[in-house]
Amino acid sequence: MSPAKKQTNKKDEVRRKILDMLQTGQYKPGDRFLSETKLVTLMGCCRSTVREAIGLLISEGQLTHAQGSGTYVASNKKRRYTIAALFPDIHKEDADKCTINIVPPMVSAVIAEARLHNADVIVNTCGFDHREIERENIKNAIDRRVDAVIIQYMGEHYNLDVLDELRKSGIPVVFIDRYAGIANPDYAVTDNFAGTYDAVSAIAELGVDNIYFVSNIDQVTSVKDRMLGYTAAVNSFGLSCNVVYSRIELILGKDYLTVDTNSGEYMCLLKTFDGIKLPAAVFSVNPIINAVVHSVIENLEIPNDQIILGHFDPTSPMKGTTDRCYFEVDQPFAEMGTKAVQIAMAKINGNTELQQIVLKPKLTIHNLSSFATARSGMLEVSEEGVGNK
Repeated sequence: MSPAKKQTNKKDEVRRKILDMLQTGQYKPGDRFLSETKLVTLMGCCRSTVREAIGLLISEGQLTHAQGSGTYVASNKKRRYTIAALFPDIHKEDADKCTINIVPPMVSAVIAEARLHNADVIVNTCGFDHREIERENIKNAIDRRVDAVIIQYMGEHYNLDVLDELRKSGIPVVFIDRYAGIANPDYAVTDNFAGTYDAVSAIAELGVDNIYFVSNIDQVTSVKDRMLGYTAAVNSFGLSCNVVYSRIELILGKDYLTVDTNSGEYMCLLKTFDGIKLPAAVFSVNPIINAVVHSVIENLEIPNDQIILGHFDPTSPMKGTTDRCYFEVDQPFAEMGTKAVQIAMAKINGNTELQQIVLKPKLTIHNLSSFATARSGMLEVSEEGVGNK
């Protein structure tokens, strides 16, 4: 981790600890707060980090500073804020390993961070394929006159008009995980381009010349950015671009768990991957598609040491069930939730500057030794880069 990254994380940690102290009532409005010297000792960090954290809390209205006197707890009674958090389903059901670690961490982080800002969170869900419900949720947020909206937008171009209505109402809108195709949105997202580029590059460096990218037909911003990252990576290595589109909804049941191996769409995937030149790798745009691809590869009985499977997002359906080499590009979902609330509160407090936070994902490759062309020592464990398990 770079020194700048460590400094930023420490500043946020100190800020959060001080907010916890204020929220517990340990210090009353108007009370003199701890000095920088005492905070340095208490927090175990340098003075500049404490000063930055205090500065943030002063800008947020939690603390005030009197020249020559010290720092005080803000005496004006803080009003409570309301943030509407609009998400698809939290997850389909407990057995759904493909989505259970995606939305819940974001929602939990949003609620936890909002609490520190004296804000209540109204969570509304719409389902992954119910644009009309998402539309109603956006309109409800307008009618409620909430202070801000955080949204994992699913509506593609269908709900852009109601999003425009929301923006014109003056309510701050922060996109999380993905953003709509509108001019200059505020957002907290993953660097989908870099995550895909790094994963495909790492696989190419293992000597794999045949790398496929399997995507759904939905072209939300996250999918587009992953496609661009894949294309850029294979081009940089002089490899062929092998993109496969699949309508996964025609293969999976409504529970997103059952694979219909007799469907025409599944048969098309079988035909696509039957007879491919090995060794090969298949990068799926998400874990749901990866589960289908894994079924196809198992059905074709392609040897474990001849193919690598992988996808964006955590919790592979293959984890603990196979010796096959596979990779995951894990997004920092909880951090996205935290940052989204911080952007929303800045907007509520009058910050008009564009806020676009892009967080780096982490690549982990599992069972690397089982892949035939893997070269020992090719990948090293790194907190922010490529992991090797």
